[in-house]
Amino acid sequence: MVKRIWLVLILSLFLMSTSVSSFAYSSFTHEHTCYQSSSCDDTLSKDLYEWADGTFTGEISDDSGEVIGSISGYLQQKRNPNQGVFQGTIYDASDVEIGLIQGRFHNNQLFGIIKEHEKTPRIYVGSFTGNSSDFSAEIIIPFEGSYSIKGHHTDSFLPLLTGVYDVGIKSYHLIDTNRLERFTEDPDDYRELILQIWYPVSMGTPGERISYMDRPTFGWLFNRSPVPLVTIPDTAYEFVRPYSKQMPERASSEQFPVIIFSHGYDGVYQIYTSLIEDLVSHGYIVASINHPYIAGITVFPDGREIFVAPVQENISIESVVSDVTFVLDYLSILDETDSVLAGIMDFDHIGMYGHSFGGAATAICCYEDERIDAGLTLDGVVYEDRVPVDFNKPFLMLLAEGHRISMGSTYLWDLLDSDVYRVEVTGSTHYGYTDVGLLLHHFVPLIPQKILGFGTIDAKRLVTITKSYEIAFFDTYLKNASIESLYDIADEYDEILFEYR
Repeated sequence: MVKRIWLVLILSLFLMSTSVSSFAYSSFTHEHTCYQSSSCDDTLSKDLYEWADGTFTGEISDDSGEVIGSISGYLQQKRNPNQGVFQGTIYDASDVEIGLIQGRFHNNQLFGIIKEHEKTPRIYVGSFTGNSSDFSAEIIIPFEGSYSIKGHHTDSFLPLLTGVYDVGIKSYHLIDTNRLERFTEDPDDYRELILQIWYPVSMGTPGERISYMDRPTFGWLFNRSPVPLVTIPDTAYEFVRPYSKQMPERASSEQFPVIIFSHGYDGVYQIYTSLIEDLVSHGYIVASINHPYIAGITVFPDGREIFVAPVQENISIESVVSDVTFVLDYLSILDETDSVLAGIMDFDHIGMYGHSFGGAATAICCYEDERIDAGLTLDGVVYEDRVPVDFNKPFLMLLAEGHRISMGSTYLWDLLDSDVYRVEVTGSTHYGYTDVGLLLHHFVPLIPQKILGFGTIDAKRLVTITKSYEIAFFDTYLKNASIESLYDIADEYDEILFEYR
């Protein structure tokens, strides 16, 4: 036993000298690390919520099995769910906060530092086992003893939800029997689409978390890369694990505003999951559409796969706009008949947003459909001939660097006689308004994101900015929130050029 402790101590000191210093400053992204700062106030880093993509809680027992305290905190995964860093707060048996813990986990091994108030920081090593929701760990503090931790974790490759709701999800395969499919010549081929409805549920509602996407869709996404990504396994999509849960019960009898989401050309709704989930966690119902022949791939329940078709101008945009109209009509049916969704959709407050080609559809739908109250685009294009005159609805354009006066944004800016906003984000690119930059940060961290077409702004920071504008804009115009929160976002980020009138 003595020999084992000495081996542990030697290993720990080696890790301390070679890894912990850089770990404390680079692994957590920001400089706010209490463990090596003389000005530490013994509280968790204020930036943890920004870098984290998971949480954990657990009970601490001593070597006799007695529960002596608890632990809770945040984690960030690296290239797979078995690698990452974490930081948390330690509480005694009376639930009084007594210190902090930070560490690294790698293939079931742990090491890091514990700092309790008024005590010298101590290093520890250990091991852990677990599944997708539960874990147990054994740690050894040299010359002090061993401890056990058992608890739960919630993690993903996507940022934490920031709202007060969990997210439920239901999917529908729809066929519009009144509309022939214009991308084929089959006279019996009617327009089909996949609709996914994301809706608020009470925090902590049990349910099985959904998969990020299926294997064919991930194969499509994998092949979009401009450079070979040979180190990413074929099953990497299983690492992502969105926070949404499959068909849990609805949140309450409360009604929520409805927002339609439309993806970009050669895109799929799945790559916008982080943006959609967070919006729903703030009390919205989002209906996302996968538009066949517009989407990079659409996988139907019977296994059929439909791939993107070349842009056919009027056919392409009209198909998307008609899909939106069809979905809005279908939602009114669900609101009366669906066992989960009936009664919770507020059709007096409807918004729409979309990326790229979906942004073009958003502008057209806002112009043509009186049911839609407000629109937001993520680096959207504009079909000027489809929006020939002004519509009096609030509209926000969130744009990639250099696109403030291109892609038709100036046309809408000059045309609209309503509350109109134009936001350009320095360092962003067209495809940065998706989850893909976040995933590449995990899958291929050594390849600069600029080489992969995702600009110079940190992917998670761009997603945070995007979510902030989505929430503030729709809160203002669908929930009658103060407009000041929409104005104030620009003060928080140096990368933002914000205009409004």
